[in-house]
Amino acid sequence: MDRFPESKRGMTARPAKPKPPDWRQRFLIIGAMLAAALVTAGVAISATRGAGDGERPRGAAGKTTSTSMAGIAVSASIGTPADGQLVNQLYAVAAITEQPHLFDTSTTAAAPSGALAGRTITIDAGHATNPDLGYEATGPGSSETKVKDPGGTSGAVTGQPENAVNLAIAIALKEQLEAAGANVVMTRAGDTFDGGNIERAQIANNAGSDLFIRIHCDGSTSQGTHGASTLYPASIPGWTDDIYAASRLAAQSVQAGLTAATGALDNGIVERSDMTGFNWADVPAILVEVGYLTNPAEDRALASAEYQQQVAQGLLDGIRAYFS
Repeated sequence: MDRFPESKRGMTARPAKPKPPDWRQRFLIIGAMLAAALVTAGVAISATRGAGDGERPRGAAGKTTSTSMAGIAVSASIGTPADGQLVNQLYAVAAITEQPHLFDTSTTAAAPSGALAGRTITIDAGHATNPDLGYEATGPGSSETKVKDPGGTSGAVTGQPENAVNLAIAIALKEQLEAAGANVVMTRAGDTFDGGNIERAQIANNAGSDLFIRIHCDGSTSQGTHGASTLYPASIPGWTDDIYAASRLAAQSVQAGLTAATGALDNGIVERSDMTGFNWADVPAILVEVGYLTNPAEDRALASAEYQQQVAQGLLDGIRAYFS
């Protein structure tokens, strides 16, 4: 049978088909284009051409060219199998080594762990340099009122105002709580505060606090009186009955932590029904009297930054124990 009828009949032969492109060259061109694009984007490229059967070359079996920039490392390997067919493999390795944030936005620092991680603590540094002698209701709907801020006490020896000591301890506690992974809200971070105890409690409520801790210093007509105590709300239907149990437990834990860390006389925990900042609170609330400024020894101690840190450490220990 005539296998080439057209040529045998004297017809003009068709022009020869163009020679198929060299796929090896094509892949090298494509690889170069890819490399250029990735380098422009700020990545590291390694292109390897070898003579294995789909394997990366070993030793002197292939030639390697590379260009390096921080980012993703990509290697391309083109091999030539024994049967003459071209096999190509593209090995893409997401080796994000030097600048992971450029490509992986989910990379973050490890989340803190422990009893305080993610807890929201509101710290209320009692009083301020601008005391408010106006009156406010002691509880929602109450006709009974109390002075918003009578101004606090002062040091028998140093003359330091209570509001300054309260703030120094509050700031020290804030730093320690944050280092332990807690979220901290401050009712005041400076010397002044506008409002009364209702506003202070509302700050804690609005923050959805896991604990509202109020820091104060005590005072007495007797300079011999000394020690620390922790106050918590009495159970009043419609006001504090929903936070009573948790507040009492927090008071016990914090009082124990404070006296253990400082060596202060343990005056125990005290239930109070007349405190505006408790009665308006919708979250567990306590008030810590860290010492008597009217006692010369405790006044001097509370003027010391070192002792203020000890007090903050004791409060931290107690708060951690409460959540544990």
